[in-house]
Amino acid sequence: MRRRSLFTSFCLFVVLVSLSLWLSACKRDERRGVRDNEILYLNAGPGVKYMGSKACGSCHPDIYASFQHAEMGRSMSRADAAFRQSIAANGGAVFDSAANLYYSPVNENGRISVREYRLDSGGNLLHDRTVPAEYVMGSGNNLSMLFHVEGGMLYEIPITWYVHKQHWDLSPGYKEFGNLRFARFADERCLSCHNSYLPVNGKADDRYIEPFPLGIGCERCHGPGELHIRQKMGEHFDDGEQTAYIVNPAKLSSERQLDVCRQCHLQGKAWSPHDSADWFGFRPGMLLSSNRSVYFPAATQKEVFEVADSPHRLSLSRCFKESAGRLTCITCHDPHHSITTFSITHYNEKCLRCHSPENISRIGPSHLHRPADNCVSCHMKRTGTDNTLHGVSNTDHWIRVGADSTVIDWTTLRTPAERQDVIRLVPDVDADDDGKQVRLGIAYYDYYLQYDRRPAYLDSAFTHLSTGLASKSGNATGYFYLGEAYRGLNRHEDALQAYRRAVSLRPGYVKAVFQAGKMCVELTRPQEAIQSFRNALTLKPEDPAYLAALGMALADDGEYQEAATVLERALAIDKESPAVYSYLGSMYAQSLNRPDKAISAFQHMIELDPDIPDSHLNLANSYALTGNYDEAVEEYRKEISFQPRSSSAYFNLEKARSSYRKALEIDSTLTVAREYLGKLHK
Repeated sequence: MRRRSLFTSFCLFVVLVSLSLWLSACKRDERRGVRDNEILYLNAGPGVKYMGSKACGSCHPDIYASFQHAEMGRSMSRADAAFRQSIAANGGAVFDSAANLYYSPVNENGRISVREYRLDSGGNLLHDRTVPAEYVMGSGNNLSMLFHVEGGMLYEIPITWYVHKQHWDLSPGYKEFGNLRFARFADERCLSCHNSYLPVNGKADDRYIEPFPLGIGCERCHGPGELHIRQKMGEHFDDGEQTAYIVNPAKLSSERQLDVCRQCHLQGKAWSPHDSADWFGFRPGMLLSSNRSVYFPAATQKEVFEVADSPHRLSLSRCFKESAGRLTCITCHDPHHSITTFSITHYNEKCLRCHSPENISRIGPSHLHRPADNCVSCHMKRTGTDNTLHGVSNTDHWIRVGADSTVIDWTTLRTPAERQDVIRLVPDVDADDDGKQVRLGIAYYDYYLQYDRRPAYLDSAFTHLSTGLASKSGNATGYFYLGEAYRGLNRHEDALQAYRRAVSLRPGYVKAVFQAGKMCVELTRPQEAIQSFRNALTLKPEDPAYLAALGMALADDGEYQEAATVLERALAIDKESPAVYSYLGSMYAQSLNRPDKAISAFQHMIELDPDIPDSHLNLANSYALTGNYDEAVEEYRKEISFQPRSSSAYFNLEKARSSYRKALEIDSTLTVAREYLGKLHK
């Protein structure tokens, strides 16, 4: 018994030592790169630099030239003369009846802008604004979406060029879910899929440094190129093991190979970043599950799929399940070339590798197969452009018998989520660790925030987060989202404590610092709010949202002069915030006795958003304070035109009439008073 016990103890010791050595090797690999199929890919390690696609072109000129014409290579471009040549002549303005706004593209001097304007019932111009478009997002096969850059942030423009229909229309989602006008911006999650990783402005959130790389480049699939280029330039790396300095996706294991594509083409309904991971953090060779988790509804519908659901739909196919990892995206697709260059024969040959003509011809008389048949047309449903959410033509990658008889119906995607059945989220990509429940809670909050504001999703988020954090208490991202859930439940004190817990776990967690300040505002704790916003600005000193929050908190605390300075600084960085102009204008008019500066602020506010309540009224009052009565009267009338029930505008107009009548009673020779009274009666 003693010998057996000693032997058992020795075996256990060996196992523990082996496990320890294996874990140490894994951690060493993580610092140096990613290991797959016995190869250590050093360029997947942290700190290896992206060099840009042009650096690849000198050694791979043919592939580089071809890739420039492929869809990924054209995913983002300048809105310059070349784009002007690709669009048809303007066929008239796009009218958004819900917002009562017109949009018209303006082509001049090799650049394109978009004009937004509003007319009254008599055809008179009430609002007019023109915004330049610096960038186009989209390969040009389906859509060309325009973006304006302000302070390093990319703002979407409300109209898009629809290639298949050859006309302009409201941008995707603007018709179905509300016109966000020029206020919708592309955040890190959007840009991580639609372009190469942009140079990040470390002093602000979601702002980038120009010049931007254009198009999804070589390194999104092959990883950062620094080490590969250094090696080819003659630098020697003596690693004493089998290493690689660039990733060739074809040599990766099937899951990691799929993850190269799934980083962008697996949209799902909700995403959950792993603790401390960022959207620009995935590198080819990694497992996607080490960076994020992706969730889908538990029930899959054949008739409905998102544009970027191809890998998920492929995984439902019998072909995929029985291929033992041999069927991946690059089995059929070569991303170095445009999909328009591949023929039916090309795709048929891919199918015939597994499905020999001798076998498929025996199915029966009603399903005769001929060599020239188009396999995709029957087994992979192709959508029309009229029946998709974004007006794109897409192929369902769920390969199956009878796919051609499926009626694709995207009605549910156009219907507000609140009118649909409540869904249950399940992961398609996820890590098998003790953070699973926390990430599921984050996913439910993401779905709640992006799609459906019904309480059921907020409750699910809160339940999974609070339960998961009970055993995963060191997850800073989890505590941040727990704070978000508390905020949605109007439990502000609990939200504040959750944000502060996130900051204690990750001191540089600037979004948690900022949200803690917002909760202090809600809890009427101005000094704590001001300190939180100052702390956020220590980490991100050029973030206009953080500056605006600090300025407003200072004003609420009576520190008007410093508040004005801070708000002006925010607007110097980004002039696209009507709310900041509104707040600044009110402060100049009411607290600092600077109606001249109030006029300027209110004018900018109205240009950005003419629908802010009392906007023309506030501008009119500011004009009146400076003695500019003609302008004041005009703005009072505009306020009535925009807000027919504005009692304040009617009252001020009547007050002006009474003042001029009284003046004329005292001195009937006052021609100025008579002229103004005549104008007021028009």
